[in-house]
Amino acid sequence: MKKDFILNFIFTIFTGVIMFLQNKYFIEYMGIETLGIMKLFTQLLQYLNIVEMGLENASAFALYKPLAEKNYKQVSIILSTIKSIYNKIALLLFGLGILLTPILPFFMKVKSFDKIMYVYWILYVLNTVSTYLFIKYVILFIANQEFIYVRFIQSLSKFIYQTLQIWLIIKYHSFLIFIILLILDNLTQYILLKRHFDKSYSFVFSTKERYIGLNKDIKNLFWHKIGTLVVFNTDLILISKLVSIKVVGIYANYQLVIQMITTIINIGVNVIRPKIGKYIAINSKEKTYRLFKKINMIFLLIGIVFSYCSYILINYFISLWIGKEYILSNFIVQLICINIFVACFRVILDIFKDGSGFFDDIQSPILESVINLVFSIILGIKYGLNGIIIGTIISNISITLIYKPILTFKRCFNKDLKEYIKVYGNYLILTVISLLSLNKIIKIFIVNEINSWLNWILYSIKISIITSIILIIVFLLNKDFRSILKEIYHNFFKGVKND
Repeated sequence: MKKDFILNFIFTIFTGVIMFLQNKYFIEYMGIETLGIMKLFTQLLQYLNIVEMGLENASAFALYKPLAEKNYKQVSIILSTIKSIYNKIALLLFGLGILLTPILPFFMKVKSFDKIMYVYWILYVLNTVSTYLFIKYVILFIANQEFIYVRFIQSLSKFIYQTLQIWLIIKYHSFLIFIILLILDNLTQYILLKRHFDKSYSFVFSTKERYIGLNKDIKNLFWHKIGTLVVFNTDLILISKLVSIKVVGIYANYQLVIQMITTIINIGVNVIRPKIGKYIAINSKEKTYRLFKKINMIFLLIGIVFSYCSYILINYFISLWIGKEYILSNFIVQLICINIFVACFRVILDIFKDGSGFFDDIQSPILESVINLVFSIILGIKYGLNGIIIGTIISNISITLIYKPILTFKRCFNKDLKEYIKVYGNYLILTVISLLSLNKIIKIFIVNEINSWLNWILYSIKISIITSIILIIVFLLNKDFRSILKEIYHNFFKGVKND
């Protein structure tokens, strides 16, 4: 697991640096509005891709057991089912993309709409469709504990093509070439993943028999993916419609930073996800609950560290990266960081929930979607960007931190409302004490200006270390956290002794 974590971290940092460079040169040579259009297209396609929602998670869940038992016939049936469904989804997605083309101007608040955007849009649709060539291999390999291999192929391909994109952006300033390279990236991944499948999975055969068990889980997961989609992929569309396409480009830069943070968090998450799924499959609910509390406490700490450090550091980063003219107000940054905290903290509950096969609480994502849309639109009309982000925060707190955990405690762990209040009440107390302590101490170390990347890196290290130390001291007030530290301590020295 340690090796997987280290390799995944290297892949993520490697591709992340290239991605930030790509955005920088994209803005410099093609403009902030073109970046806004690109990000808008990406979010619109998330909605068109709604037909796929739930299939990937449901398929991985279905594959865990037959792979562990080496039931290759069942694996073959499930994979053939996945392939058949994705082929149909690809055709449907392309059709929906064509139908949406004439009304693209509706989503953009721009002075004039250039018809070349229709071409860009169709190519973006083709790019998304091309991912369905290899998604079945990704699902199979990850379910079979080959996550690192998948990450290596994805990172290698993206590094090559993102490097090419940067060079061609500088040389030709062409959005068209940029999109074509996105499609070539997907085709390269398909070739490499298919080669591994042909070589290592000869036991999988094509069959016309279909796995019916996917249907129920897909239907339930569909609604959960809808909730996630609305919460995390609506902001740019609303900003484009209610504010401006330029603000979309500015806010998208912050989203890229957030994406990098959550990707770093997911380095560990994606390594342990299949292992947690396997643990849940072979252990009791009580043991599973004890494991959940330990990991969730750690991610509460991680969520506060990342969100608070982001609040202190993100505007300095944006200023050095693309310029002071693209900085958002301190209040908006605070709102963004609340959503960073929720994004970091929610993942463990979702992993245990999905790993337990709890997919049928379709009321949760429906409520989440409605709350997010209603508040984001109403507040967005009145307060612009601030209101749109606040709408997302309201849905995150009410559903992600309150309603969904209550349901999960009852269904997955056989725990009642009283247990939820006890556990999440402790989380709230720790969070409040942590923030009060941080605000009192960190202000001593705040600087007014940073003029170089070296200074930013040193400042980031200092703020991160101080923040982490303060939080660990605060968290020591909690009995569960002290128990976790003791366990880590004993496991570490046991490992050293064995070495």
